[in-house]
Amino acid sequence: MLPKSSAPSSRLCSLLRFWLGAIGLLLATAVAPAQNPPEVRDFQKKAEFINSFTRFVDWPARKFPQPDSPFVIGVYGADYLTSLLQEAIQDRQIKGHPVVIKHLMNKEELRACHVLFISRSERDRLGPILGEVRRENVLTVGESDNFLGKGGVINFVTVGGQVRFQISTDAAAREKLNVSSKLLQLAVPTTTGVGIVPSNGMKLSEAPR
Repeated sequence: MLPKSSAPSSRLCSLLRFWLGAIGLLLATAVAPAQNPPEVRDFQKKAEFINSFTRFVDWPARKFPQPDSPFVIGVYGADYLTSLLQEAIQDRQIKGHPVVIKHLMNKEELRACHVLFISRSERDRLGPILGEVRRENVLTVGESDNFLGKGGVINFVTVGGQVRFQISTDAAAREKLNVSSKLLQLAVPTTTGVGIVPSNGMKLSEAPR
């Protein structure tokens, strides 16, 4: 009689294990989107860096026509940063000015920016985009191969799996931007090429030594 009574119990255990496994799989699937994949963490770091850039860079007075002129941070191209920048900066002022953060849809809006982040989605159009804001006192920030070579001021790169940045002091001087020595000390030297990749994953050519 014992073998007969144990069969239903065995089937019940198997069924219970099946449903527990199914529930576990559903929970894992539900939790996974809430976790931050590496690319999301990278953009969070970029937003934090841009927030820091505004503290260690000074713009010429002409860039603020009125005492209450807004400090404009624009994102051009694929937008992964606008909401993150809003979270990082919230309602604080920059240089005594209210902050406006927006995703730009056309090039006519670029010149009004104080900080302009150009997404890697625009890497094939960098020349015309950067030309639009040349000598307009805009701190251009990118994440594409040869961004500095095209005339950008700051470019995000990846060093040892971490988001870092490089600064073109020539471009900053051209835009009459006063970059703090503290920020320059934190930047990866532009004369270093080994072990550095732009944040889009494309390898940089080794810089001349």
